[in-house]
Amino acid sequence: MKTALIMMTILGCDDSVSQCAFVETAPERFVSIELCNAASENVLGRYTHIGYPTAVAVCQMPPPDITEALATQSPARPGEDAVIKPTEEQERTLKDRAIDAVREVLPGKAAIKMIFEKPIHVVSESYSWVAKKITP
Repeated sequence: MKTALIMMTILGCDDSVSQCAFVETAPERFVSIELCNAASENVLGRYTHIGYPTAVAVCQMPPPDITEALATQSPARPGEDAVIKPTEEQERTLKDRAIDAVREVLPGKAAIKMIFEKPIHVVSESYSWVAKKITP
């Protein structure tokens, strides 16, 4: 049985969440979009000094080629639960997919203003994303 590998990509965005840049792929891995989404606000709490006014966490299943490549990697030491990191090229693919997911369902100006009050969650069967105003 194959375990799902949901990864969380962190983006830094401007106030309108229309211009975003890749920050990193969070080290946590999840077995479902729902569990990733549930953890996203806590994970975003670690990204208060990224140089952007808004942080976005995008939970997504990597494309099959990345999933297969990560599955073939093994931990540094047998019996150790090491975090397997994507390569630079895989990171770019995840970043591009994350930015596309955010742009596809970008909320209107009224919803963007709500980021200042509470995080915005968008969840579908294949991805989720959370935008949160950073308050250092």
